[in-house]
Amino acid sequence: MLERDNPISVRSKRLITEALLEIMEEVPFAKISIRDIVDKAGLTRQTFYHNFESKEDVLIHKLDDLFDGFFQYLIDNKVADCENIVKFYFRYWQNNADFLKLLIKNNLVYILELRYPEYFKIVQLVYLRDKNISQIEAEYIYAFVSGAVINLLITWINGGQVMTPKEMAEFVMIILEGRFYDLHISQLEKVARLDDAAKMKNSHEI
Repeated sequence: MLERDNPISVRSKRLITEALLEIMEEVPFAKISIRDIVDKAGLTRQTFYHNFESKEDVLIHKLDDLFDGFFQYLIDNKVADCENIVKFYFRYWQNNADFLKLLIKNNLVYILELRYPEYFKIVQLVYLRDKNISQIEAEYIYAFVSGAVINLLITWINGGQVMTPKEMAEFVMIILEGRFYDLHISQLEKVARLDDAAKMKNSHEI
């Protein structure tokens, strides 16, 4: 990521990526061959394998490009606080929802899960490098954040993006700060629910 290839390779990768995504609009990913891709791109199989190892590798390249664009935006605009990072994360994916929908439709969301560890390393280097965080804590943070962020993003896209990126960021912050429960349930109701839970537990034991 953030690497600079030679112009010929950059062009070939772009043509191959565009060809694959265009074909995926009509044909399931599993049924697309390398020959289909290179014919669409006007290139040779040799050129394909000079730049990529597989069809999945093409999608990973596209995903890396998207992350590079997102991360560069954060750098250029000096976005440093968590809420704005989350807001621009959802806004960025909103602008690139077609690609994400293709992954969802073809059961390829696992590619996100494969790449997020690499993305998190970069985020950790920039935003957490001065924090006194152990390796195990960093791993737990990644496990929590990546799982939540991916699943929330997929749910948001599948649901038609009813909430705006700003609203999503505010919602995420409420959850992260532990305020969701307090905002929606009074202290009196919390006690009542605990009492109900205790009664249910006792009834099952009987």
